[in-house]
Amino acid sequence: MSEIRFDYSRAAEKFFIKHEDIRENFKRDVIKIIKHDHSEQVNFKNLKGKFKGYSRIAINGYRIIYKKYKDEITIIYVIHAGTRGDVYKHI
Repeated sequence: MSEIRFDYSRAAEKFFIKHEDIRENFKRDVIKIIKHDHSEQVNFKNLKGKFKGYSRIAINGYRIIYKKYKDEITIIYVIHAGTRGDVYKHI
């Protein structure tokens, strides 16, 4: 498996500073998705419409919107993280 690198937008980084546990759960869930590990259920969804190309993971009532880029290194770029009602307004 190639290396996985996580990059964060400024807004996502501010969110994760306050919610370090959510960041760790997010990283764990993304790695499970990439490895196709179905041992635990991950609340994951590929988005549609104007958000096509982005994905979302829901953790403890929060949504993390991200985009995956593939090359020799898989880069996960987190666009925004926040509550359900707030997160889609900032994409």
